[in-house]
Amino acid sequence: MKFEFIANACGIFHGDDGTRLLCDPWIVNGVFDGSWCHYPPLKTTLDDLQDVDGIYVSHIHPDHYDDRYFNFAKDTPLIVLDDGPNFLIKNLTRSGFTNLVRIKNGETKKWKEFELTLFSPFTKHNYVEAKIGNLIDSALVVKNGEHIAFNANDNTPTVEACKMLRERFGFVQLAMINYNAAGPYPSCFNNLSEDKKIAEHGRILQRNYDHMVNVIKELKPANVLPFAGAYVLGGRLHNKNRYLATSTWDKCADYIRAKVVQESKIVCMRENDVLDINTGELDRPYIPIDEQHMQNYIEQTLSQIKYPYEQDEMPDSEKLLNDINEASTLMRERMARYDIEVESTIYIDFGSQPVIVFQPKNLQQRSITCTIDARLLRRILDRKSHWNNAEIGCHIEFFREPNIYDPDLHTALQFLHL
Repeated sequence: MKFEFIANACGIFHGDDGTRLLCDPWIVNGVFDGSWCHYPPLKTTLDDLQDVDGIYVSHIHPDHYDDRYFNFAKDTPLIVLDDGPNFLIKNLTRSGFTNLVRIKNGETKKWKEFELTLFSPFTKHNYVEAKIGNLIDSALVVKNGEHIAFNANDNTPTVEACKMLRERFGFVQLAMINYNAAGPYPSCFNNLSEDKKIAEHGRILQRNYDHMVNVIKELKPANVLPFAGAYVLGGRLHNKNRYLATSTWDKCADYIRAKVVQESKIVCMRENDVLDINTGELDRPYIPIDEQHMQNYIEQTLSQIKYPYEQDEMPDSEKLLNDINEASTLMRERMARYDIEVESTIYIDFGSQPVIVFQPKNLQQRSITCTIDARLLRRILDRKSHWNNAEIGCHIEFFREPNIYDPDLHTALQFLHL
């Protein structure tokens, strides 16, 4: 079995008998309301990916399922997790796809020459307590004869999960593990100084790297590929790149190599590089990322991107305010349905006086103000965009007092729509 890397969480598993399983095809720049872009820039097109036997779609985030350009035949076999409140299955069905290969949590299905096992989120959150936490991610184990690959993508495993995987599957030749912390923190949090943002960038990356070291030591794979979450911001938000809790896979690999003393080989791949999963060898020499070229490309090319909502007319402010009030009532009802508790007062600032959309019963000296373009807010309220995607795309600015992360608060804001 071989793995061909494309970008981010996209690649193709090639079976010994020629089966081709495509994973998470995000190819075209501009997901997450326009801001997420590829670096290195891609040569691969969607037309290049049509000749596959099936597609594994891990979850509904647009860097995994880009519904703008999911241009595949409607009867293409789509490998999906069948578990929980599955927004991905609803979306694919609504879009007319008819051949969903549903696999339940922990279930193994024979599919062509592969044995496929899917897992629901291994934990609600790897680093903080959360009542709701992760609901949508999945992970994939691909077995072809004696060859085994583990594609965690955004479903970063716990150490306990890795122990379970090793006991169940034995020796894993390839582990593909996320190392970045995609999202708005610290780049969008204006309660932080510039120096503090840079310090938090480093702290979070080291936290993630250290977790990855512990995972590798427990799983003991032959090869490790730093995988998924590789992106840069384009458009007017491009200056936030320096504060993102992300790095190149080269930096991750260097850190891991210095910490892992066992015989796990850390592999980095570029577009269309092919890894022989059995031998751990690439089909050609790896070319490291040129960070100066990356910076020049962002500043000279990607910075010129305009986001879709920037083409919209400004909404009527009175109607927007009325709809925010209605949406906040609906948000509180949805929070109650899921028993979500939030301790902070939440304000929305769209260019006029900030509006309270949530206030806890027991008032405390905790608050968060969310500043957002009125045009994007209009799209969110009308369900043409989604709060979570806007957050991850860094389109929302925050001011948090005190600077304490409450993951359930950000889950609650995902219910803010009509």
